[in-house]
Amino acid sequence: MRLRIFFATLLSFALALSFTACEGDQGPIGPAGPTGETGPTGPAGETGEGVQNCKDCHSSNQLITAKLFQWENSVHATGGHYERNQASCAICHTSQGFIEVAGTGATSAGADVDNPLPQNCYTCHQIHSTYTDADWDLRVSDPVTFWVKGETADIGKGNLCINCHQARIPDPELPEPGVDGMATVTSSRYGPHHGSQGVLFTGSAAYEVPGDEPYTNSLHTSLIENACITCHMAPVAGGRDAGGHTFRVTSADGELNTNGCIQCHDDANALETLVEETQTEIADLLNQLGTRLFELGILRDNLESVNASSSAPLELTNVQLGALWNYQYVREDRSFGVHNAKYTRALLKNSLAALN
Repeated sequence: MRLRIFFATLLSFALALSFTACEGDQGPIGPAGPTGETGPTGPAGETGEGVQNCKDCHSSNQLITAKLFQWENSVHATGGHYERNQASCAICHTSQGFIEVAGTGATSAGADVDNPLPQNCYTCHQIHSTYTDADWDLRVSDPVTFWVKGETADIGKGNLCINCHQARIPDPELPEPGVDGMATVTSSRYGPHHGSQGVLFTGSAAYEVPGDEPYTNSLHTSLIENACITCHMAPVAGGRDAGGHTFRVTSADGELNTNGCIQCHDDANALETLVEETQTEIADLLNQLGTRLFELGILRDNLESVNASSSAPLELTNVQLGALWNYQYVREDRSFGVHNAKYTRALLKNSLAALN
């Protein structure tokens, strides 16, 4: 019995070996079966903020490119000294500093600005705030209370500009006209610090020394609705580098862009003559005042720097200090009377008379 079981097991093992040894190579894979039915679509994800509105602003890319080209050739882009990122300088010299304080009246940022940028699209416009064409709105447009003397000006869209284009607070502060006294100047850079355009245009923040010339503003101050923007951002004429986002009124070759002027000055030749005569007169008066300040030992021979330092302070009467302020105020404006000819003329003539 055991012998029979043994032979049966041995036979089964032999059959298994023979079947294994006879297995052939694997045949080719058969064709794929039909594709199954598509499953149900999942719920839609959240729409990205503003993406659906990109075309509101970016449908006119040629226009945007033109404005960028103009800006790239502007002093705002290339000559604004954006590396001056200290808190007190950054509010005008950097985009980030301006955005932080614009419209607040602050004279300093909260801290130095890291990775400073020059003024750009985001500086003046509310880019990517609403993701609609409202992003082209100006960042601030409220009337501005000037740092010096606290007068308030409202010049329309130009209010954005005069947040920076105004006189900085001097040390010593500007005295009241008609009040006797003495002042000590310890800096060769005493004056409004490059930004007197807005205050001169509105007839503000000057030392109105009494004199024969009345302190009145030119018609520019009352008639030009948006002030700076009307003239400095007038449509570009041909290929000239003036107008638009260059912010220039005169091209690099000295050609006047009259597109912002012709709404009032319809005779282009008469306009150019008027500008030339005004600027010649004001430049002469300015030079006379600068020369007189030099003769008094108040200015250095370059007629720009004040003859003072912390180690060699300059003692001035209030009238001398005021005349020095008026000189730097008009010089730093650099329009030679175009911004506000009547007021500029009165400041220079009355200052000269007071010093003489």
